[in-house]
Amino acid sequence: MIAFQFERPACQRKHGETCLSFFFINLNFTESLYLILFINSGQSVITGVAMSERDWLIPGVALTFLMGSMALLVMPSVSGLLPALSILPAWIAAAALIAGLYGFAWMMLHGIAQPLLGTVRFAREHKGRLLIVASAILLAGLNMIAFMWVKPLLNYLVPFWADPLLASWDRILFLGHEPWQVLDWFSFPAMGMVYHPVWFLVMIDSLLMAAFAPASPGKSAVLLNYFVLWSVIGPLIHCLLPAAGPIFYERMGYGSRFGGLDGGAEATAVANYLWSIYASESFGAGSGISAMPSMHVTISSWVVLAFYMFARPWLPLALVFWLLIFLLSISLGWHYAVDGLVGAVAAAACHLALMGIFRMRMEGNSAAAKGASVRANPCLSVQAGSGELPRLGS
Repeated sequence: MIAFQFERPACQRKHGETCLSFFFINLNFTESLYLILFINSGQSVITGVAMSERDWLIPGVALTFLMGSMALLVMPSVSGLLPALSILPAWIAAAALIAGLYGFAWMMLHGIAQPLLGTVRFAREHKGRLLIVASAILLAGLNMIAFMWVKPLLNYLVPFWADPLLASWDRILFLGHEPWQVLDWFSFPAMGMVYHPVWFLVMIDSLLMAAFAPASPGKSAVLLNYFVLWSVIGPLIHCLLPAAGPIFYERMGYGSRFGGLDGGAEATAVANYLWSIYASESFGAGSGISAMPSMHVTISSWVVLAFYMFARPWLPLALVFWLLIFLLSISLGWHYAVDGLVGAVAAAACHLALMGIFRMRMEGNSAAAKGASVRANPCLSVQAGSGELPRLGS
């Protein structure tokens, strides 16, 4: 329970007397109330918005549950569910490692003499927020597992046909040139490690950053967008334009258009692994073939949006990372250029749509809070829209 005090209007007070009235607001423990109180000449201005972690958490749980349930209903054998489960321990370990490194670096920069005691104190002071972070990481890991169940299933349920079309679109975008030939110089050793492990770590890092932020429309939009992209956008676009990718073009029987493509040893080894599972109609950890949209570029676009919202000074670095992943997706042979562009547009469009939804909810909550304050205290008048800090009347 929180109490706020207001100056009683002049019509309700005696000459020379300043009387204060009170009203109370009850908050759920998961909610944050951002409220600014202005008092001027007996009039109080209040703008309040109640934002909750549930705004993204409940839809994220629902999307993960629905995607996992769909996979369970369609999966031909329980054995197909087991390989993807091996991702979760690595996911949680990576998140714990990144969070630990961040905490250690922060304590070093701030001269904390006793890091262990500092960690315990920090955990006590921010236990609520740390619980939200842990919930976000666990839910995102479960969502990844559900996606890894759905992705190989789509290979068997939705036949590939769009590779020649996407290759033609690429040639048009690059003015008659093949993008992978234009970027052939960019495929050098160790780039496969950047494209997979480094991308994986940056994604988790961005999740930690977003999850630790205070509840706000921006946080709800960013985190819910993450689950929408994995649970809805990726599978949906794949079903509309099912494609295997340049690295599998010849194996799919489309000809030798990409015969000179060499993505390096790491890309070749992963491609052979994915193809062996696809050809045998079995399931494996991280299996499934899909070019459209490029989820690497889609999530890299989401990373840019997360940095824009929560770490804007580092935004140029996020943009460089996005460009690197986009170029590697082409030069390594995993994707057509249009795969990444569609993914980037989808990520931005979903973010804008969700921001619009949460901002409208914020405005609605603000109006409701103002109305409630007036009903609770008839002597309280609410002034809005001035945009200036009022002065206390004499």
